[in-house]
Formats: sequence, structure tokens, C-alpha cells
Amino acid sequence: MSFWKIYSTRRLLSRLSSYSDSSFDTIQIPLQQHANRHSMTFIANEFHKPRIASLVILCRNFNYYRSRYNYRNKPNHHFVFKPFNATADTFHSALFQCLNKNVHNSKFKRVNLEANNTRSANNNTAVTHESQPATMARHGKGKLKQNKSEPDEDKQNKDKNISVTSQKPKLKGINKFQQLLKVPTKINVVVIGTGGPGNSKSILITTEYSRYLFNCGEGTQRHSGMNKELRSTAFAKLAGLETIFFTYKSWENTGGLMGMTMTLEGQKNPAEKNYKLRGQNPSVKLDTNPHITIYGPPDVEKITSMAKKFAHSTNLNIVKGDGVYEDFCLTITPVPFYADLLTSEEDKNDLRSPRPAKRVKTDSTYTSKSRDVAYAYIIKAKPLSPKINVEKCLDAGITIGPMVGKLQRGESVVLEDGRVVRPEQVTDNMMCDDRPFLILECPRKEFIDSLSACSELEGYLRENTDQAFSLVVHMSPLNVYNSEEYQSWMNRLHKSTDHLVMNKDSPEAAVTRVLAHQARLNLVDTEIFPLLPVSDTPASLETLRVSRALLDTQSESNTSSAASKEVEAKENIYLKKKGEVMLASSGLVYVCRGKELGFHMDIAEFSIEKEQKYCLDNPDISAKLTVLKKSSLLKSQDLDNDQDNLTSYPKVVFLGTGSSEPNRIRAQSCILVQLSKSTIIILDCGEDSYGQLFRFYGKAKVKRILRKTKAIFVSHMHADHHLGLFSLVKERKLAFDEKEIPFVPVLLISPIQMKRWLKFYHTEQEPIISLFRFVKIQQGFQDCDTFSVLTATMDDVKKELDFTEFTPIAVDHIINAYGVAFRHANGYKLVYSGDTRPCKALIEAGANCDLLIHEATHEDNLLPQALSSKHSTFSEAIDVGKQMMAKHIILTHFSQRYPHMVPLFDLTLPENVGLAFDNMQVCPRTLGRLPKAIPALEEIFSDELQKLVIKNLKRLREKTEAENDEILESRS
Repeated sequence: MSFWKIYSTRRLLSRLSSYSDSSFDTIQIPLQQHANRHSMTFIANEFHKPRIASLVILCRNFNYYRSRYNYRNKPNHHFVFKPFNATADTFHSALFQCLNKNVHNSKFKRVNLEANNTRSANNNTAVTHESQPATMARHGKGKLKQNKSEPDEDKQNKDKNISVTSQKPKLKGINKFQQLLKVPTKINVVVIGTGGPGNSKSILITTEYSRYLFNCGEGTQRHSGMNKELRSTAFAKLAGLETIFFTYKSWENTGGLMGMTMTLEGQKNPAEKNYKLRGQNPSVKLDTNPHITIYGPPDVEKITSMAKKFAHSTNLNIVKGDGVYEDFCLTITPVPFYADLLTSEEDKNDLRSPRPAKRVKTDSTYTSKSRDVAYAYIIKAKPLSPKINVEKCLDAGITIGPMVGKLQRGESVVLEDGRVVRPEQVTDNMMCDDRPFLILECPRKEFIDSLSACSELEGYLRENTDQAFSLVVHMSPLNVYNSEEYQSWMNRLHKSTDHLVMNKDSPEAAVTRVLAHQARLNLVDTEIFPLLPVSDTPASLETLRVSRALLDTQSESNTSSAASKEVEAKENIYLKKKGEVMLASSGLVYVCRGKELGFHMDIAEFSIEKEQKYCLDNPDISAKLTVLKKSSLLKSQDLDNDQDNLTSYPKVVFLGTGSSEPNRIRAQSCILVQLSKSTIIILDCGEDSYGQLFRFYGKAKVKRILRKTKAIFVSHMHADHHLGLFSLVKERKLAFDEKEIPFVPVLLISPIQMKRWLKFYHTEQEPIISLFRFVKIQQGFQDCDTFSVLTATMDDVKKELDFTEFTPIAVDHIINAYGVAFRHANGYKLVYSGDTRPCKALIEAGANCDLLIHEATHEDNLLPQALSSKHSTFSEAIDVGKQMMAKHIILTHFSQRYPHMVPLFDLTLPENVGLAFDNMQVCPRTLGRLPKAIPALEEIFSDELQKLVIKNLKRLREKTEAENDEILESRS
């Protein structure tokens, strides 16, 4: 048990102590699988009471606890162990039900321990989540009285050990952080994605108890964890996130939703992440309640239903919410405004302003709806109760008691001497701006007329200071924001209103953790691990301020009058605000309720010199680096006589080396292969691939790289291998337009099932088919889909990329998963495995290759997980390379449990095997240096590896104990 679980047990004991005049026959306590000796001893001592005859411990591994913790010899008391095949949620619900708590969260439901565990022991079935309250039998008096309102059929079901649902409906917006139902004292608006180059725009509203995300573009999950300081000072973390709001149905706003959902689903259902249990253990009950509720324009939720067809887990619980969202923290009101859809072919092909092409299928044709819709959101915080001032209460003659509660609720009280005490006499008002704030995106200029005429916003414009917006977040594109019509609408807002602007003028997102990781890698080899271009993150608020322009011309007369002295006093507080206009930046926080209102910068400190000096000051690291540099120098001298084209190309850049959901350090799969000075092919493109490309090459070079990209290969239809496709092809089109070069659609080589995803995007988001030429891998497969796209053949691929060989290989993963082997005209042969188990067909096709890039998701100790998920272990991937007789092997696609460095444990790597890291580049000239860098890398990341070693030892110990238990059980 962890500390908080023991705390729950203490609360249980305190509840039982209230029955001091009663004794019990049996007390049943659920116990999780990983309870330790201290937890068991604690329970044994505390329940060793004369008034408790027997204690039943309900545990998953009951044989283990029965043999290890045998307390049957205790005087006047004994333990009985029973099997308890339930998830952690059932454990929590049992404790809270024993506490007789009315918890609103659907996670905590009533559990009939007596009925369910009898059924579990007899039938080896799982304990369900929905059942009657736990029963404590009183000694000599029978069971506790049941609710008199319980129907007779419920009693009959109870006698038959049938679970009967008895739960209160879940309150809207309540999650595990919100059990106390307190109005928050701190409300922050945190910038996650700035909307600047290489990242999307997203806002996180945080309180002590809850979080609300507005827009979730590609990379949102990664950017949210880059600033450690914000996680503590502004509660800027995604744990417990349950609600996401979208301002407009575009890929820029929704591209990160699937990765975010899979991560949150894994947090809610950790058992689902254990591949060994996936689909094999019916006793593991997953939390099937909605994890995320999304709000936004019509059909914005359709992307989730499409995602289930290629996600790792189908337990993506997302539901669409409608109307006003309200919980005990905030009230969020959607305000729709409209524009006519673009009709001209010229506008349809313009990708500078994203536009969803909503269509309705009629007689095998697609016709556009007449109007497009965007949402603005008015966010209003629940009023905060005044803070009681004890000294003022004493001066007024108020003593602690019911009067204090009335005064805090805003009621006046009458003292015994007849004096009336008003709340304002004994309370202090906290620093807060309780005015609402607005988040909006005006996607195109055509929306401005509807926005200006919106009746829902009229009451917040200029006239009344108390009802004006405290903050307006502008997510509108740069051309819309700078337009005269939009600035005119902004001029109608009150002069005390602050503005937060998110568009392409905003700075790049700061990825400090990635930069720090790369700085350490750079110590090993400056060519293989180049330093990333450091984004120009503003050092202060002054550099983010924007000229108010038209806003400064606002007259004073509109805000100088007030209806009463109280309103005037309140206005004076608001008028102290200058009405600043700020560009969004990483680390920027707007405090709506807290100690200091307004904009604040919380910059994550980072210095390449300091990061590297910290490593160099370690003598062990310095010694390893010295040995590495000497060996690398000798290796480079041996290669001086090689031909230039064989040592410089292909250049392989690993932009993403992780698997499954995104991670702060390892992005999803993406490998860029530069075949020559003018030709590039990209192998897989997971979420935020364009962001990774932008951060590696920098703003000046990334456009040139996109124009050189002639083909994209997608190995299979898992989300972590293709979610970055649309951003790549759209940015590539803009790169051609910028130089006014004739556009050539990119070759998209993928399984034919990709057409279904392309069709969905084209019909539900925006036109996309003109940006690529589709090359289906299954050449003999008859395509029955009438959706028409530009096509090309494998001969076109060979011709345009100057290949002499290009062979897709069906591999052992999911249906229609492929690896690829190709040989360039310069004679260099490269093999990419995609996701697969060791595959004979891949070995045969890649025989005698120069470079094998093979997935190695799991460490050798996790072979059962590798078998279940159809991935490879480290040793299996190396063995494939040996059988293939590959000259060089690079392992990639690591589990996200290894963010910094892969734990090799006792595995000895051959001299031709290297490990992939994000933002790593190699070529034939540097491949030989990569394996020699492993000892130095292990020393640099020794702290991170030590944590993995501890986890591995714990896993091995549990495995040994389980095997011993099976032996003891078989002997008995």
C-alpha cells in the first residue's frame, strides 16, 4: 500500500471507532496486490480488538498473503484470506463505502463485498463495480438495518448473490480532484501551445481541483510537460483532465486529441497497458466511464470514432457534450458564430487559413453545407466566499459558531444585544478578478460580421466595467487579427480588458527538457547529436507586449460613470489594469484569481553550458568521454579514403524513436532519410512529426527540407505511425508556394486502408487530395472504394527517388503491416522493419544490407509483453540483423518506459549495433562511432538507468515469488 491508501484505512478505523458500544462478527477489508509488510502489520495491530471477532482480508494474490502473513495465532482474533479479483477502483470504492461516504465521482461506486466475494471464491469471477453497500454484521443483533425504501425485488436479488446497481448519477464535470466541492481560490490561464512556428495553439485553465483544455493540436501533450515550474506554481499538468473544448473543427485544433486520449486512458486503466493482460484476462475490468468529454462545433467528435479503427486500444472513451458546461469551479458558455463556406476552387486550395469541408453524402456525391461555424467560450468563475477575519469577528462580538457560517455565506446576523453585523464588517475580500473571460478563434475574415453582431457578447462590450471581460484570448490567424474589421471589434472591448494573442507572430514553443537532453547527448558526439536551435523565448513580459493600436483611442467617458459607490469602488480595482496586449509564449500565465492578478512569466531556466558542465564535472563521465574521443578519432582516420558519396549519403535523421503515445523526450516514430542532395524520403510520421522536423532544422532550413521530400512511407495504420501526415503535406505545400515553385504532390506509399483515413479528412476537415499521389503497397489488391485520389505506381517511386530496388515486405504485427527494403543508385541498401516480431520474410529481403533499422520495443525480460503486442525485444532485433548479415544495425521504436536511455542490463551488444535517440543523425561515415558511444551514454544517464534497474529487480522478485507460490500450492 502507498501512504494515501493507509490514510484511507485510518479513516475507515475512525469510522468504526464510532461504533464503540457495538461489537462485530466480521469485518471485511479489501487489500491491493502490492501491500507490504508494514501495511499488513498496521492492519493486524489496529484490528486486534476484543470487539472484533474476525477480520477477512480480500486480496488478489491470496495464496501469497496467506503463506506470508499468517496471523491466525493471534489471541481472540484471526485473519481469513479470500480471493479478491478486482481493480484498484473496486478497492477504493470498498473503502469509501465502509466510510459511508456519498462520493459523486462514478469511479467510487457501491460494492457488496459479502455477496461479490462469495461469488468470486466459488466461481472465480470478477467483483463487479456496481453492487450494494458493504455489510458489517453486528454481534448478537444480526445485520445492520437495510434501507426501508429498498424494493422487494432488490432483496431477492441480494439473496441470490446478484449485483444490483445502486449509485447516484455522476455530477457533470466532477473528477477525482473535486470531491470536496470547494470553490477554487486560484484560477490560472496557462499557455501550452503558442500558435507560433512549429506548434499548435492551446490553452489550459487550471485550478487547485480541476483542469480544462481549449484546443488540442499535435504536440499538446508533450508541450504541457516541458516546464516543471508551471506544474507546481500554476497546476499546469494534464493528470485528471476530463474536459476539452474546441473553438473550430480543424486539424490544427484536434490533431493531438487521439494521443492525449490514449495517454489519459492508460492512466485510468493501467492494466490495459500491460499487453500480457490485453484481451486475455476477463477478470480485469476496465473503467468504461467517459474519460474525456469534448465540446465544440458539430461533428468535431467524429475524429474519435474514426480513430478507434487504428488505435492501439479501442477503449477510447470520449463523449460529446452539448450546451453550457458547469461544475463547482467554472461555468463555460459556448457562443457560436458563422460564415458561409468557401465555394471557389481557388479558395478551396488555399491552405493558409484552415477550413473544414463538412459534407453530407447524397447519392454517392458530396455536397457542402451552407454555413461554417466556430465557437467562442465565455468562462465565468464561481464566486468565492469571503474570508473571515478573526480579529474583526472578535471586535464585533462574534464567537466561533453558526454565526460565522452565515456571515461567510453573505448573510447578516443579529447579536444578543440586538446589534446587526453585516458580512462586509468581518470579512476580507481576496484578490481576484471575478469578471468573465473569453476564448475565441475567428478562422477567416468571413466570420467577423457574425462575431460583431453576436448578441451573446453584446452585454460584455465597453459600457459596464463590472460586466466587461477581464481577458480575451485571440486564437485567430494573423491575417484575420491584423484586419481592420477585427481590430474594430476589439476596439469595442473595455479598456481594462487584457488580450492574449496566439498566432504565427508568437514565439516558438520552448522545449527545455528536449534541449537539456540533447545537450547531454552532444557531449558524446557533436556530429551525431547536434545541438538544436534554441528558440527565442522572451526573457520578460516587456518583449511580449504588443502595441494597442486602435485600443488606445478608446474614450474615457465610456467607463467613468457608475450607478453607485459600491460599483465605483469595484470599478476602481478593475481600472487599475492597463488592458495589456500580450503575444503568447511558453511559460506565460494569466492569473485570474490568486495573489497577483494579470500576466506573469514563469520561464524554465536552461543553459547548454550549465547542463554540459554538470556532466563534465563527474569524473566517471569525463573518463568515458575521453576514451570515446580517442576511438572515434582512429575510426575517422580509417574512413578518409572512402568515396564521398558512400560516406555522406544516405543521411538518416531520427525525429521520433518512441512507441505508442507521445512522450516528453521521445516522440512518435518518424525517420527522415536523405538519399542525395535533392531527394528525401520519410519513413513513418507519428504525431507532431512536422514539429520535430522544425525543431531539428530550424526555421530557416525546414522549408528547404520539405521541398526536397519526394515520398512518405507509412508502414501500417497504427496512430503512432501516421498522425503527423496531414501537417507534413500541408506545410510542404506552403513551402512550395513561398518560393513560387511549381508544386509536385508527394508520393504517399502506404497500405490501401489509408484511403479511408484520407477520405475522412478530406470530407470532414478540409480538401487534401491534391497534395499527394497515392501508392498502395498491396499492388494486387482490388480497390472497391469510389473515393478518387491521384495515384502513382511503384515504378514511379523507383524513378523519382532513383532506386534500383524498392520492396515492401509484409511483417508479423497487425494485418497489413509492412517493412521496406530499398537500394539507391549509389549501391547503398537500407532496410526498415516497421513494427514487427522477428520476421523471416524481412530477413530474406534484407540480406546483406548496409543498414538495418529495426524496432526493439521491449527489454528481454518483457518477452511475454512483446509476444502479446507483436513487437520485438532487444535481443530478437539484434538476432534478426545477424541472420540478415547486416553491416550496421540501429534499434529504435522503444517503449516510452525508456525515455532517456535503454536499459541493456546484462545484454552485450555486438560492435555493429547502435541505439537510436530523437534528433540523432547518422551517415555511413559516422555509423561506426555509434556503438562505441554506448558506455558513455550509460554513464551520462546512470541516474535514469538506476530507476529502471530497481523496477526490473522488483519485477523479477515478484515473478520468483509467484513461481514459489505455485510450487507450494501444487504440493499442498
